[in-house]
Order: sequence, then structure tokens, then C-alpha cells
Amino acid sequence: MFGWFAKKKIPEQSVQEDVIDDKELEINGIDPVDQIEDIPSKEEALTDFSCDYPGYLVLDKEQILNLFTNFNGYQQTDDTRHELGHKKGGRICGDMVMQGKLRSISKEVIKQIGRKILTGSLNLTKISFPIKAMIPKTALETAVHATCLFPFYLNKAAIESDPLERFKYVIVTTISSFYYTNTFLKPLNPVLGETLQAEFRDGTQVYCEQISHHPPISYFLIFGPNNSYKYYGRYDYDAKAGLNSLSIYNKGQRSIIFNDGQKIDFDFPNEQYSGTLIGTLKQESIGKMVFQDIQNDLNCEICFGKVKNKPSDYFQSTINKGKQQICQIQGTYLGYIDINDKRYFDHREFTPIAVLFIHIYFLIQLKQKIEMKKNDETLSSDHKKRNDLITLKQGNIKQAQIEKEIIEKAQRYDNNLRKQRR
Repeated sequence: MFGWFAKKKIPEQSVQEDVIDDKELEINGIDPVDQIEDIPSKEEALTDFSCDYPGYLVLDKEQILNLFTNFNGYQQTDDTRHELGHKKGGRICGDMVMQGKLRSISKEVIKQIGRKILTGSLNLTKISFPIKAMIPKTALETAVHATCLFPFYLNKAAIESDPLERFKYVIVTTISSFYYTNTFLKPLNPVLGETLQAEFRDGTQVYCEQISHHPPISYFLIFGPNNSYKYYGRYDYDAKAGLNSLSIYNKGQRSIIFNDGQKIDFDFPNEQYSGTLIGTLKQESIGKMVFQDIQNDLNCEICFGKVKNKPSDYFQSTINKGKQQICQIQGTYLGYIDINDKRYFDHREFTPIAVLFIHIYFLIQLKQKIEMKKNDETLSSDHKKRNDLITLKQGNIKQAQIEKEIIEKAQRYDNNLRKQRR
């Protein structure tokens, strides 16, 4: 596939102004790898890991209660979108230093593995990347990160008696979390059997376990305060690279059951990263999501990128009871969500300064600091006890790589034992 590539340089203006897709590179015979400057490899972290979630606020139980109890929508009605939104859709990477490091590491990996990695024929979940390409967070932590707005929206849903209103809040809490949870940084490779436990200060309990290595599957289970709801499911995906892109195909499913029995099932959208090697680096949630409440005959299909003359992060849809349309829903996961002219989400109100959401930062990180001062109540399999994570967070990249290889060797040994017993 790559034999016909000419040693062409892409025009500098295009690199600065827009995303360059795979097809454009093929048509022009440009090898994206050759566009990356050869910089001597450094054993350094991608970014500053001294604070896991900078700017996220720590709220006590009473503060959280006051927030969701008094919420009745926002006054704004304008079309707003985050400043990092790309003109054609999705979120751009605003950290040019980190972007340069990522591309330099990508070039190293391509040289080691071969250019076949860019054909889309290799499942990236089965490839071992160097630890300097990762951050000191596990796949489990990223899997439960989507709960970061639960103390606000799901607690509000739990006190509602109307099944339709609850249905709305589940849609809103899911889509509004995209901006906070989607990232350009790769978590550590999952380890079969590792666990995570955490809690929100409102009483929400969070549990997660890696139940499969290949394919990587993370199972999560969350109980709301006083068992007001149960959220559970699995995060399961494949990842493939193109010439200048990365596609993540999500196959997981999830459900929420409220304490009166109402159950809402929904899935995940796919993720698309463009400009991975040259041009503007951006991330988009693409495809569709389906929300369904069988008992109350409610359903909603959200399709991203289908709104005429709007960037790909916009959506327009309906909430239906059976085949009858009963609500209009529209917005962008980078800006706002309106349902029947009521604003349920506005990114300007959900900045850390606005004090309107609580984050997993104080669930996991603060909770563990407190526990370590007392007694460590976490399991020996807890994800925060991984030696590669600990040394990576300390900035010791060389030792972190050694610890990573020790873990991978142990996993291969255990996998061979399981095969022998089949």
C-alpha cells in the first residue's frame, strides 16, 4: 500500500488550517510519517501528571443536594459551543507540546511495527505501545469517568416520578459528559482481574473490574445514594489506525435501573481521531446512540453529524413513546442540550468555576489519600497499586517501562496456563 508514496512535503498552510483526511493523503501520494520531524527520543512524560483532574471541584453532600434539588434548567437559549470546537466538528487538541510528543512517539511505533499499522487491518488493542505514550490512568478509570456528572443529573432523575423526565436526564448526563471524558491521551493497557472501587461524597458507590484482556472488556457497577439507582454495563471496543486517523469502535452496552424498577438501556457512540500524524489533531464522537425504556415504551436515537450546515458534534432528534414523537431534542456535545425549548445542559455553566458538577477526582484520588492515612481498604488487585502506574506518575519513564513489561510477561504466562486447562 505504501510503495507508491512520494517523498512529498505537505503545504504548510494546510497543516495549520485544517484536518487532512486519509483519502486526501492517498490522492496526493503523501506519506504522513515523513512529515514528522525526527527528534531524538526523550524518556519524559507526555504532560504534567502532578494533578489528576485540575480545576475540578470537591463538593460535600449538602452542596450536591442543593444543586440538583433546585435545578430547573438554564435561562440561556443561544447556540453556544466550546472554543476548542473545530469548524467541521469535534474537539481540537489545544496542547501543541503534547501533540508533538504524541506524533514523535507514533513515528517510533510505526518504525518498530511497520506501516501495516496504518492500513486499518490491525486491531490496536492487541499491540503493545511504549509506556511513554500513555498516562498514569488505567482503562478502568477511563471507563467509569463517564459517571462524572451522575451526582447532578442522575440524582435529579432519581427524585423525579415522571418516567419521561428521568429518560431525558439519562440522555443529558450521557451526552454532556463527552467533552469531559473524551481525551487525546491513552490509558495504561488493561490487566485481567484488576479492580477499581470509589465513592462520590453524596454516597454513590463505584466498582469496576477488568474481566477480559483480549478483547479488552471493563465491567462497571455503580449504586446511587441509598440505592436510588443502579448503573451497570461493559466497555468493550476495537481500535484501528488509518493513514492519519484513529477509529475506536465501541461495542459496549449499559443500563440504569431506578429503585421503582424503571430501566433504561443505551450504548456508546464510536470515536474518530483525525490528524493523528499531520494537520489539526481533533476528536469526534460519531455514529449513533440508542436509548430505550421498554417498560414505558420510550425510545430515542441520537445521530451525530446529521444536522445540515452544522459541525459534526451537533444533533437533532426526537424522544418517542412508541411511534409517536413527544419531545424534540437538539444541541451539541460541545455546547448545550435543549429538550422542548428547555436547556438541560450549557457548557458555560459546567465549568469548574460554576461549581455545578462533581468529578471522579475526589472520588478516587481524594478517597485514596484519606484511606492511606487510615487503613488501605482497597483490594490487592486495585488499579492504583500497579507498579507501572506508580512509577509513571513519579516521572520515572525508564522504570515504568520495565514494570509494564513485567506485568505483560505475567499476563502472557497466566494466559498460557488457562489455555492448557481448556
